[in-house]
Amino acid sequence: MRNKLFLLVITSLAIALSFSLALGSKQRSSTIQVMDRVFPEFTEYDLLLGDQTITRSDITKSKYQLINIWASWCGICKTEHRFLNQLKIEGIPIYGINYRDNKLSAIKVLENDGNPYLKIINDHTGDLSIDLGVIGTPETYLVDQEGQIIKKVLGVLDQKAWNDELANYFEN
Repeated sequence: MRNKLFLLVITSLAIALSFSLALGSKQRSSTIQVMDRVFPEFTEYDLLLGDQTITRSDITKSKYQLINIWASWCGICKTEHRFLNQLKIEGIPIYGINYRDNKLSAIKVLENDGNPYLKIINDHTGDLSIDLGVIGTPETYLVDQEGQIIKKVLGVLDQKAWNDELANYFEN
């Protein structure tokens, strides 16, 4: 009886470890999609300056910019957040869409982990993200000055995805 119980515990731990490893690698992977779509028109409130609004023209001022969908409750967004802070230091224009989040929790993340964003849209209802076609967090869009979405990164934007797919748009 004791051997069977030991075997059951070992088997359960092996299965749990396998699921954990599989989920971890899936969360860190990213998929790049080439897009041919215009970023939707919108008017939403600024997360940090609650009485000010943001429109599409406010987030398409550069030749190219990144629009990042994130939330404080998104665990893998925290991994990506460090990389976005690095891109900000390099001068890459990044705008955020805070998706269906508690405003105070989102602000606390920014205070603790840094703010890589030039402006942050407070999409507390998720309507803008739904219009955009967001299926989960994090997602990052490469958008040109005319509002054309060029590429979409589903999952974590990391150094590999940056080097392979996006960096060349920001070279002088």
